Amino acid sequence: MAGTATISSTFVIKVDPSNTAATTITNPGRAFRVVGVGVTNTTGGARNVTVTDGANNITNGGAYSAADNITSWADLDTANVEIAANENLVVTCANAGVEVYILCVATGGGQALTAT
Repeated sequence: MAGTATISSTFVIKVDPSNTAATTITNPGRAFRVVGVGVTNTTGGARNVTVTDGANNITNGGAYSAADNITSWADLDTANVEIAANENLVVTCANAGVEVYILCVATGGGQALTAT
């Protein structure tokens, strides 16, 4: 049975903000796709987190509200998940007390392979 497969480099960007200022993650000159944004909220109250490409929301609808004392996954705005080599990511948290994990793969999901 033949099929197709994709090979891709994957990586995770972890942001642990200490305050509410926007955190810019400078792109090292590589295009990639964001496939997930996870937020661990270590506090007793909900925390809002927004991830953008500098101009457009990656977290769907803007701020994602992470419930207290859990790790949860934000819905993504699929129109904005492809990050160009000249775009930076920006993470903004309404309150400290969160860890943000941005899961990434190669642009377009990686290079197609033929599987036999």
